[in-house]
Amino acid sequence: MKRFVALLAAILTLVLSAVGVAGAQDGPSELTIHRVDSRTAPVEMMMIADAYNVGADAVSITEDGVARTIERVTTAAATGQAHELVFVIDSDQRMVRADALAEVTSTLQQELRQLPNGLEVGVVQAGSSAITMQKLTSDGAAASSGVGRIEVSSGAVLVNAVDRAVSLFTEEDPEIIRTLVVISAGEDTGSAISLGGAQAALIARGAQLVHVQIDGGSPNISAMVSRVGGMNIATDRADLSATTERAFAVASDRLVVQYDGSTSLAERSDVKLTVAGVTRDVSFGAGEFVNRTLALTPVIVPEPSRFSFLQTSMGLYGIIGLAFIGIALAVFSLGQLFAGGQTSLDGLLSKYAAGGDEADLTAEDSAIVQTAFVQRAVEMSESFAEDRGFLLKVEELLERAKIPLRPGEAMSFYLAMIAFGGALGFFLLGGILGAMIAMFLVAVMALGYVRFRASRRIRAFEKQLPDTLQLLAGTLRAGYSLPQGLEAVSKESVDPMGYELRRVMTEARLGRELEEALGSAAERLNSPDFAWAVMAIGIQREVGGNLNELLMTVSDTMTARERLKGEVATLTAEGKMSAILLGGLPPGLGFVMWLMNPEYINTLFTNFLGNIFLGLGVVASLIGFAWMKKVITINV
Repeated sequence: MKRFVALLAAILTLVLSAVGVAGAQDGPSELTIHRVDSRTAPVEMMMIADAYNVGADAVSITEDGVARTIERVTTAAATGQAHELVFVIDSDQRMVRADALAEVTSTLQQELRQLPNGLEVGVVQAGSSAITMQKLTSDGAAASSGVGRIEVSSGAVLVNAVDRAVSLFTEEDPEIIRTLVVISAGEDTGSAISLGGAQAALIARGAQLVHVQIDGGSPNISAMVSRVGGMNIATDRADLSATTERAFAVASDRLVVQYDGSTSLAERSDVKLTVAGVTRDVSFGAGEFVNRTLALTPVIVPEPSRFSFLQTSMGLYGIIGLAFIGIALAVFSLGQLFAGGQTSLDGLLSKYAAGGDEADLTAEDSAIVQTAFVQRAVEMSESFAEDRGFLLKVEELLERAKIPLRPGEAMSFYLAMIAFGGALGFFLLGGILGAMIAMFLVAVMALGYVRFRASRRIRAFEKQLPDTLQLLAGTLRAGYSLPQGLEAVSKESVDPMGYELRRVMTEARLGRELEEALGSAAERLNSPDFAWAVMAIGIQREVGGNLNELLMTVSDTMTARERLKGEVATLTAEGKMSAILLGGLPPGLGFVMWLMNPEYINTLFTNFLGNIFLGLGVVASLIGFAWMKKVITINV
């Protein structure tokens, strides 16, 4: 009897555990919000996810930091909303070698025989050419037959097939859900259509992309998912059937969340959505219907500056007060310059006339002479540089480095620093050679600092450029004109991008052509990427076209180039480290020897032959370092 009771208790425990597992609510681990409808209450969000069995208790929303009430959580399939789903299936021989094509088509045929209400399915084969096997249909048997007619081919023009699949979607109703599922087992084998063109077509239709990656799939299609919105699903041969079923379930439905959000046209909402622990941030204009994933990207607001106080009313009053104080001090200084002694023009000039008594010069007069001397030195520096044709180069370098100096002033300070370094080297190192070494080091370090600052600023600008173009494209999709979009982006971007765009807009407001101002900025920063973007904007403004798609294409190209630069930097990292170690070894070893035995190393500085060998060593080290740098520098 006891054994029977124990056995019964064990069976009940297993049954209850199974019921508990079956009844557990597994929320999504991945989701992408791709649609927001805030035209009427309640506000509705739609998202693609890897699981749709979610209850209202697992969802929370904050709008502009305020918690909102969830009105309803459902799915698109439950409401019978119209949905268009197109499959692109890789039919290259690699699918057969992986023993994948037969299992994928067999699993899809089983799934397609009974389509949910409101779902229409199309099928495209990606072989040596893109072939439409079945146009959109709600007949599950017809869709299954289209999958069954796919044959093995020698090639997979995946991008062409994506473009063909997008053409199957209807254009009339933007509220129709559209999904493209690409099943691939490797790279594209030679599509005629560009990746950017196919991606732009997907974005224009508001479609989401689900990519089933067999043995890694196509990297280009995987990268497209992050821009279009959707999901990458990796799989191997052992899990292929289950993954295909999962991809169909993901693509054929949507999670729909309705909440009591703002519908006022005068507001813009920043929303944080959490579904079963997964959080997503979106930003959209209230009272709008947004059906683009990129258009929902949150606007990045820069951190408040430590000088943000100056933007307040109290800060404005403080600036006005300081301005009055500065003007008063300037007037007082001018009065002090011209006050006392003779104030007439003849009197002011008499001290410089022939036969004047130099002993009568007062301390005030001496200050005037010094000021005039400095100004004369600046003028001579500018004249010298202009006569030899490098004044413009100095000015361009100062602007790239954002150093607020005139070329003449910078050159005067540069020469003064070299002279001071020479004097310091003469007394510390001893002799003319020490002075020359110190002057050389000061000259190289000062110029190197300016160039380093300029190159760092240009790199920061080019790093911001793809995101800036995407943000500008988003503003254009939101209805802004190009000048309005540039104005908005300039306010949201940080330095150097924000500074340069604000300068461009300032020049445009003063009457300069916008394209000319943008071109000047590209030339000023010596940025080929920005020059290409400006050229693209200029061509588009002349011949017409969709500027936001053009900007997205340019941004994608720049992103790909940056990725290539990163790969090159990785491959040359070992050479760079070798150059640094070999270049730094002689001075480092010399410094260590000087610390350990100063008398031994001082012979290089005090003996004439030692000076020669020291100079030859420095020159040889610089040549070797320059040679190694040339070898490891690869222009992309």
